[in-house]
Amino acid sequence: MNLLTPKIQVKDLIKQETSLYINLSTIAYGKELAAKVTEKLLKATDVYYGLYHAHRDYCGLGLFFENDLFKLTTVYDGYGPQSTIVSFNSKEEFLEWLATENDQSMSLYGEKFNNQTITKIRLEWYLKDNYSPVWNDYCAYVRTTL
Repeated sequence: MNLLTPKIQVKDLIKQETSLYINLSTIAYGKELAAKVTEKLLKATDVYYGLYHAHRDYCGLGLFFENDLFKLTTVYDGYGPQSTIVSFNSKEEFLEWLATENDQSMSLYGEKFNNQTITKIRLEWYLKDNYSPVWNDYCAYVRTTL
């Protein structure tokens, strides 16, 4: 694992953020979900088939397989991977990392705490046949899961 951008430190969160952080899920995503996401990323014909949000300005974090590397990156204006936060040299390394992550731990990656980070619901949305990175499609999906 090559961590290129340090994670946000819990001690640096403001009171409101700390309260939110404590309430985020600490249940690991698990190997089954991580394996399915990994396989879908590997089958992508180009990076635009990764997991990301597509809308104006800062789109949060995305997962991609590009140039034989799995990557967690920032995304702007829905244009796929930009600044790499973490990269992984092997499928096994990426799968193990993703399997042990959870919504709470993922909230600390990126430019701002818990801002359009990777979550379990986003991973599950990515696996749907009708997955789309378009923000409105994601919102419609979330509404059906509540």
